[in-house]
Amino acid sequence: MWRTGTCNVTLRGLTQLSKFLLLVFLARHFEVAEVGIWGLINITIAIGLYLLSSDFHIFNSREILAATPERRPALIRNQLVYHLCAYAVVLPALLLIFAGGVIPWKYVGWFYLLLVLEHASHESVQLLVTLSRSTAANLVIFIRSGMWAWLVIATAWVLPDLRHLPFVWTCWAAGAVVGLAIAVSHLRTLPWDAARKQPVDFAWIRRGMKTALPFLMATLSFQLLNYADRYFLQHFHGEEAVGVYTFFAGMANVIHVIVFTGVCQVLFPRLISSYQMRAVEDYQRNRRSLVRGVVGLSVVLAAAALFLIRPVLSLLDRPEYAAEADVFNIMVASVVALCLSYVPHYALFVRRRDGAIISVGIVAMVVAIAGNGLLVPRMGLTGAAWATLGAMSLLLVSKSVAAWYYRDVE
Repeated sequence: MWRTGTCNVTLRGLTQLSKFLLLVFLARHFEVAEVGIWGLINITIAIGLYLLSSDFHIFNSREILAATPERRPALIRNQLVYHLCAYAVVLPALLLIFAGGVIPWKYVGWFYLLLVLEHASHESVQLLVTLSRSTAANLVIFIRSGMWAWLVIATAWVLPDLRHLPFVWTCWAAGAVVGLAIAVSHLRTLPWDAARKQPVDFAWIRRGMKTALPFLMATLSFQLLNYADRYFLQHFHGEEAVGVYTFFAGMANVIHVIVFTGVCQVLFPRLISSYQMRAVEDYQRNRRSLVRGVVGLSVVLAAAALFLIRPVLSLLDRPEYAAEADVFNIMVASVVALCLSYVPHYALFVRRRDGAIISVGIVAMVVAIAGNGLLVPRMGLTGAAWATLGAMSLLLVSKSVAAWYYRDVE
């Protein structure tokens, strides 16, 4: 178990390091507008991925774990049928992004290729996690999201002619294909012959849709809360503004990634277990550990980020980014507010207060959109950062109030 845990943490760490270095490389060697297109493609794929996924795996994970090994392939096949139906609706609808001029039409092929590959890889990872093959899942994540970044950096460093987005996307697609192939090699050991003998259960699929819908609403609200600012910047100020904003957002997001993976993912299962067993002392101890870990690590990382951003900007030697350095301070505050919101979020989650979580998320999303609509046209990047900070602060305060209201195990 210790070896497995160490391996998983190492793979996750390498994945995040790869993303960080790739972003720095793009900011240093690519045009700012290209970084903006890169950011817009990324966030639109992230939103499209969740529309295709619909968080259906949340429903099916419980079904798979409760089923016999012979029944599991049929459940996976049923989920695949659901996703194919989602493709028929979502993929044509996403053309509006290009028709509206958010992303140029010349990138439509790359967008759909990467979206489909990312979604297939994402669902395969969820299945591997459900089937307790966490090392294989993290390996797929590293190959799909991290390893190919090193190929981009090394090759484009030596061959400057390859410093363009199609080459980056080619490496991304290759990484996704290799990761997907590894996932399929692990999943092919399941007894698939049993699934062929069972018809598709459309009643089960409809039940799964009803179960997953609230989770999808919460996820999409969170995605729009995070990414609405970039769409407003593109509309009012163009791709260069998005490029600068994407760079700073990527730097600040490192804080969130470390806090979430290093603290929340570790303590969350213990928090659930102690609450469900009504082990009050264990729950209180785990909750105190969560508070200390989230608050302490957030403060330390925020201080480090604010200290290191100037040397990083000097390394880039790009005046376009240095001119907007003050925006980074606001972004760091937003990320810290998001990290702190996990403490009341998990308190609500263990109590099954999904309605409160979803409602707060939707209200914060509306505030983010309204704030961006009011501030971005006048204030540009600074307005976008303030709008997001306001929404994240509302998320933190509202969840804290809701958690206090619904407290029962303290």
